[in-house]
Amino acid sequence: MKVLITGGKSALALKIAKAFVQHQVVLADYGDVPLFPKFISLGKKNEDTIAHTLLSACLDEEVDVVLPLYNFEITAMAKAKVLFNEFNVDILLPNTDLKTYFYEQLVLKSDSWVAFWKGEALFMSSTDEQLIAFGKSANLNGVFYFNSAHAVANLKLITI
Repeated sequence: MKVLITGGKSALALKIAKAFVQHQVVLADYGDVPLFPKFISLGKKNEDTIAHTLLSACLDEEVDVVLPLYNFEITAMAKAKVLFNEFNVDILLPNTDLKTYFYEQLVLKSDSWVAFWKGEALFMSSTDEQLIAFGKSANLNGVFYFNSAHAVANLKLITI
């Protein structure tokens, strides 16, 4: 599987990339990017064409899964899921109402995080069997912070 992670210039994207060590990772960001293999530029940021820009990058790089990390990408990508599916590209975002997991205002960050793809926990910073079961039953997609005390109730999408 080939995964494209946006926000590639951020330390957070590099941290999340370790959840996909079994897969090929392409880091992407807007504007100038480092000249490393599998690091691509998405061009100048234009919030009106986010989905088109990311779909083009996914097709050019033959990507199977895209993980949008920027706040401004989340809503546009959620609306474009059907389009991406037509090209066999999965978007790592929840299939349900985003308000459950994403808020425009700043949310408290946690050191605990989990990456789900089609309900399978790809990576978990600390094991929580209840959270793994919830992710599987909800067929959850995305990368989330969670609070260990109430992991299921406190899942928040990781964004930058």
